[in-house]
Order: sequence, then structure tokens, then C-alpha cells
Amino acid sequence: MDSLIGTTLSNGKYTLEEEIGQGGFGVTYKAIHHFLDQTVVIKTLNESLKSERNFSDLQRKFQDEARRLASCVHPNIVRVSDFFIEHDRAYMVMDYIPGKTLDDLVFPDRPMPEAVAIHYIRQIGSALQVVHRNGLLHRDIKPQNIILHEKTQEAILIDFGIAREFTPNSTQTHTQMMSVGYAPIEQYFAQEKRSPASDVYGLAATLYALVTATVPTASILRDHERMPEPRELAPSISPGVNQAILRGMAMQAIHRPSSIGEWLALLPEGSPSFQMTQPPKASTKTAETVVFAPKPEPTKPGLRAIWLLAALSGLTLTGVAIAILWLQSRQSPQPAITLNSPSPLPSLPPEPSPSPSPSPIQSASPRPKPSPSVTPSPTPQPIPVDPSLPSPDLPKVVTRSTSRIPGFAVGTPEQEVRAALGDPVRSGAGYWQNTRSVLYEPVPDRISLGYLYDQSTNQIRQTEASFAQSIDDLTLQVTVNGMLGSRATPDVIEGLKQVYRRERDRYSFQQGNLKGVIERNNQDRIYVGVWEADLHD
Repeated sequence: MDSLIGTTLSNGKYTLEEEIGQGGFGVTYKAIHHFLDQTVVIKTLNESLKSERNFSDLQRKFQDEARRLASCVHPNIVRVSDFFIEHDRAYMVMDYIPGKTLDDLVFPDRPMPEAVAIHYIRQIGSALQVVHRNGLLHRDIKPQNIILHEKTQEAILIDFGIAREFTPNSTQTHTQMMSVGYAPIEQYFAQEKRSPASDVYGLAATLYALVTATVPTASILRDHERMPEPRELAPSISPGVNQAILRGMAMQAIHRPSSIGEWLALLPEGSPSFQMTQPPKASTKTAETVVFAPKPEPTKPGLRAIWLLAALSGLTLTGVAIAILWLQSRQSPQPAITLNSPSPLPSLPPEPSPSPSPSPIQSASPRPKPSPSVTPSPTPQPIPVDPSLPSPDLPKVVTRSTSRIPGFAVGTPEQEVRAALGDPVRSGAGYWQNTRSVLYEPVPDRISLGYLYDQSTNQIRQTEASFAQSIDDLTLQVTVNGMLGSRATPDVIEGLKQVYRRERDRYSFQQGNLKGVIERNNQDRIYVGVWEADLHD
């Protein structure tokens, strides 16, 4: 139990009574405001963060959250009433909203009638219009962040923890945080154009969940895993609402309504026909506040169930994605192959090779290049295809797995890589001093991954990936973004696209203390390498 329970704060004004929520960043308590004899909610930073070197920055960001939330005054947004710092710890005081979240009311199998769901969505949409007028994006619209007030039956939007300022349609750097199933594809990239269309996606995805009691397919998977239309899961949904949800959840922001108001206009007008019943006074439960029709059992794809499990258990997107990838890749034998890298890495023990490929990194080091460490087994050459078209020769099972290829960044511990991918297909001494290298083949003959570890720290010093041309460009973008610690710049992504589209053969870059190269090698594969800038000195 947290030691803060029972603590009196702000000169006797508040007493913390019980913990009602906790995450990696903040802890939320139910408290009593003694002067007004009212129940309030007090949020503070997690105690474990006090040992972090950047704790003062976290305090500042926490205060920014309070400021952002206080600036958005609307009956359907939780109200901030106070903020103070005591004993070097910041506290934010908010109204207490008695009731259940929409997630509690709907999941696992109680979808809302269409009219009820639209009624709540319109309320949250009205609140979001105020948020956007204040130059903010909420970025975390989902049923878990909407509470149905048990007395007023109003839907209240909470948790502005990852809300950020934005300039419409300008490329900005935002923290790469998202809720699986409700976040648009642009939120998976640190640098992207920002607009209200991101919250349009979250609101439409929330309506999808409310009327189907199903978490939507994660946007990062939708290019390869088809998302069922709402009417396929709940046939009673009207065609108009079905179409509005799909419009709001368009993969690319430019294909969605550009504002919340524009999207709400797609929903049918009219008052919802449903009955509210108050729970017995003696009961503190509010799950029966709204009476919903039972949901017929839909068939749920296995991957979606895993993503739902991830969302409920708090696992990160990357962690779950690579876990799925590992399970799939372990089902087939892993023949040893080389990355066909233009660099001398992964630097496995040299073996004779009749045609070593030239090294773009050769100039960075006077040392002679060893022969490739693994002799590739004969494989069919990839068939050149127009990258703008789907690849007909790629089996469905491969296509569905590729968008989850992990991109481990320089500095990642080996333990994290092994936990996700298991044992490598080949390992050996590294070419560079005090290093060793490993090789993985998550998608045989299509994608290879290589890592160069520091012998002392067991952390990655160089990270590599090699892709067949038949792999789609979104997979490459997501993987490369991960290889750069989710901080790939627009220039790097554009360089990757140009190599993919055969507009150039090679793109090299330096980003902070990292160097990298993206190029098409002599086997028509796209090679990406990222390494510490001083590694090859």
C-alpha cells in the first residue's frame, strides 16, 4: 500500500484516502477536501520517479498537464481546481466523478445501442472541440478515459497526460505514446504533421468499440490485417453510422474529416431512445446505470485478442508486437543467411566467399574487410515489382507478420532482444574491437536482422536490417523508426522511401551520436544500418 494514503496536504486542506489508479507516470487518489467537505481526486507523480535524474523535468511536464487541463473549461471535461507542490512533490486536484468508465460498462460483452453510444460520443466531441480551440490534441481518446457520471448521466473526458500543443498540419515532435486500437498511424511516429484528425480517429475508434464491444484492430496492423466493419460484428448498426466510423478511422489523416465537427456531422441526428435507471442508494456499483442489449458472440481474430490482452496488461506496443513475431517465426526452421550488408557487419567469423560486396563503411576504417561470415543458401531472386502496388508473390501469412518487425535501437540490452526474438540463428566475434555479432531471420528469405553487441555492456552498438523488395514500405518505415529509438526524422524516412522507390541507390545520414546508411545492395535487397558514430574509428 502506498505510504501517501492517510497523508494530509496543503495545510490540512486535503487528506488522501485511497488509491484509485496508478501508471508508470502518475498515481491518482481519492481524497477529502476538509474545508468544503467534498470528495476530490488528487494526482501526483509516481514515487519511483523521484530517483530519476530528470525528475525536475517530469515535475514540469506534470504541471504542464495541469495547465492544459485547466485551460479547457467544458461540462464534459474533468475540472482542475487546484495545484500545489509540497515536500518537492507536485499535486493536481480535480473534481471527483462518481461512476464507471465506458470501458467498464461495455467490455467484455455488452455493446451499447447505437443511439446511446452516439449520445455520449457527441458529448465528448463537443468537449474535444474546446480542446482543439485551445491548441491542444488529447491523443488518448478511448473508452477507459471517459467516465459516465452516475448522477448526471453525462460522459466526462479525463486524463490529459499525453495531450500536446499543436500547430495545424505542421511537422512536430511528440512523444511516441499511444493506446493500441485507438491511436492513428501518425501517432506511432515521433515527427509527423499534427492535426485534429488524430483525435477524430480516436473518437471514431471509441464509437467502434462502444457499439461492438470489440477493440478495433491497431492502425499499425491494418495494412495487413483487415479490420472488420462495425456492421460485421453488430448487424444492427445502421449503414450511416457504419460509414461514419470507417471515415473517421481512415488510415491516412488526409482521408479523414479534418475536424471533430465535420465528423460529428456524419452521425445521424435525433434524441437517443434509451432508459436510464438509478442504482439502489445502498449500492456503490454503477455498472447497471445503463441497460444494454447483450452482444452476440463474434469471431475475434487471434491477433486482436493478443492486442487486447496487451492493452489490459499494460505491455508496450513494441514488446507485444515482437513477441507475436517471435512466436510466428519459431514455427518454421531458421536457415542461416547473411544480411548481404554493404558493411562488414554483422562480422561473423570469416569464411571464403567468391563475390564479397563492396563496403560503404570501408572508408570509415583502414582495416581490410573480411569476407561475409555466412555463405547464403541458394534462394530465388526477388521479382522486381512496382512498389506502389501490392506484391502478388508474397504469401498472406508473411504479409500479415511483416508490419510487426521490431527495430531495436543502439543501446538496447541483449536481454531485451533475446526475450523478444529468442536465440539467434548465428553468432560470433564482431569485426570491431570488443564486439560480438548475432543474426536473426524473422521472415525467412524476406527479412533479416543483425546486431553488434559491446562485449562489456551487452548492449547494441550497431543495429541492422535487410528487406526484400516485396516487403511493403510501411513495414520498413516502422522498423527504421524503431532502429532510431522512435526518433527518425522526416529526412531519414524520405531517404528510405526514395531507396524503396528506386529513385536512389544509397542514402547516408547522421542523427545525433548515430550514423546510418540505407541502400539497395547487389541482391536487390534494401539494407539499413545504424551505429554509434565512433564505432568504426
